[in-house]
Amino acid sequence: MSNVVLTTERLRLVPFAEEDYSLFLGLHSDPEVNRFLSPGPQSMSEMEARQKLSTYMDAHERNQISKWKLETVSGEFLGRAGFSWQQDPASFEMGYSLKRAAWGMGYATEIARGLVSWFFKTMPDDHLIAYSASEHKSSQNVMVKSGMKFWKEMEKHGVACRFFRITREEYLQDQILSAAVPA
Repeated sequence: MSNVVLTTERLRLVPFAEEDYSLFLGLHSDPEVNRFLSPGPQSMSEMEARQKLSTYMDAHERNQISKWKLETVSGEFLGRAGFSWQQDPASFEMGYSLKRAAWGMGYATEIARGLVSWFFKTMPDDHLIAYSASEHKSSQNVMVKSGMKFWKEMEKHGVACRFFRITREEYLQDQILSAAVPA
């Protein structure tokens, strides 16, 4: 598959296409999936879903960095994962949303680790951030497992959030340490 952005052991990311609209809407029609996302625990409207999907497709087309369709290597749709530019704080932000059937299987950690690696191998930026609602401990655990460290607390979209960050230097140091550990 030539349009694969990233592949891990069990997962792959591919750019969204118009025909993915029903999958995307289905993902964000689940209030539990949206529970910690803006605007909160409700289904995303059809118009919001179309706008968000269009934003992701446009960002990929323009800059080759976006939130992409997350699927298993065999093609089963699991959700979305990737990056978006944030103005405050000014940085690329890593994000992921998985359908409930994919929760608890280690997929979020696997794709987050893959995304951190992809980012520092592909982008010139010196750091990457991620954040979640302060009470969303599972997502924060994923951020830590991907190499990020707690950075600061800040309100985002009217919600108290915890921000995590990893610098290029920290990423490279982690790579050196990982390579030095005997098998």
